Amino acid sequence: MKKYLSVLFFIFASYLSTAQTLSPYATVSLLTIAPGDELYSTFGHSGIRIKDPMQALDIVYNYGAFDFRTKGFYLKFLRGTLPYQISMNYFDDEIYVWSYQKRLVTEQVLNLSREQKQGVYNFLLNNYLPENRQYAYKFFYDNCSSRLRDVLTKVCSDSLRLQTNVHADSSYRQWIDKYARLNHKLWADFGMDLAIGTPSDALTGANGAMFLPDNLKDAFDKAQIKRNGSWQPLVYRKMDLNPHVLQGVVKEDEPVSPNMLFWSLFVAVSLLTFAQLKRNSANFIFDKIFFSVTGIAGWVIVFLWFFTNHGVTEYNLNIIWAYPLLFPIALYLKKDTSRQWLSKHFLAYGIIQLLLLLSWKFLPQEINYSLIPVVLILAIRSFFVWWRLRNKLRSF
Repeated sequence: MKKYLSVLFFIFASYLSTAQTLSPYATVSLLTIAPGDELYSTFGHSGIRIKDPMQALDIVYNYGAFDFRTKGFYLKFLRGTLPYQISMNYFDDEIYVWSYQKRLVTEQVLNLSREQKQGVYNFLLNNYLPENRQYAYKFFYDNCSSRLRDVLTKVCSDSLRLQTNVHADSSYRQWIDKYARLNHKLWADFGMDLAIGTPSDALTGANGAMFLPDNLKDAFDKAQIKRNGSWQPLVYRKMDLNPHVLQGVVKEDEPVSPNMLFWSLFVAVSLLTFAQLKRNSANFIFDKIFFSVTGIAGWVIVFLWFFTNHGVTEYNLNIIWAYPLLFPIALYLKKDTSRQWLSKHFLAYGIIQLLLLLSWKFLPQEINYSLIPVVLILAIRSFFVWWRLRNKLRSF
């Protein structure tokens, strides 16, 4: 049965791919879908609804779709080269899925002229053609929301006036932090903060802020469209399509936050270091593990910086503490080692970590504050290693 439905939908989509004239009763709406529980839905979603009751037409166009069956999917996803595309689905099917996921859907019916509605529809149909369907997705600059902003600005041109002061005073990173924390995804926020570099700390401006669905919705609320020689609100009707989904929805905090885990680890490492100094111990097992993990994190940053095409993972200052050469250098740590270069290396690295802590607020990149105890641990253990190796060298 599903096979036949797929064939029917393909026939329907092929029929729509030849531009048809919308009736005077057609409407074009921006749909804003609230964030969901899954990581990919943390920031919400935007779609365009084309509805024409005279032609039994009610479909939703979505940018940002991808196919799990793409050859080399995971490698392309990591490298930022996975082809994304525009998708088209029946509105009833879409609203069913969003309601099942308990995601509120807000509709803004746009105050467009008949020619502008037809222009939006033709633009989307042209984008949906097989030769135009795929594009290079960029999370900040070319995603499901920013594409819809671009559709409207291209079709309406000078007839559309977007405000220049709506959500213009925050950086891309700050918006990510805000949404991840609102949705109780602190570990996701921590991971994204590690992966993205200084380009993420640029202010979005009003135009760039529309990479988030809620910001696009707010911008459309305040936008104006020129109709019959006068400026009018772009949105003439706004409503929640499935308000019942909010009943009983409670977002729970993660049981252990990065802050909680890393400060607890800092206390434990401080006690370990004190005990080792008191016993005059030179056991480096913890250091070999901790510095190796830190070095591996550094190599991941190097990979994202130089070997991916995400556009926002370059110039990542987390590499100051996640120093890649810690792995394999940490593997040389042994009780009976007497290498002078190793001692000097950890002394220099420890000093750099102290300087990083002192300059934390003045860096051109915001580094996640949960990392402060991690950097403190790295500094403490670097000086511990330097001290033990220094004493070992003196004994020879």
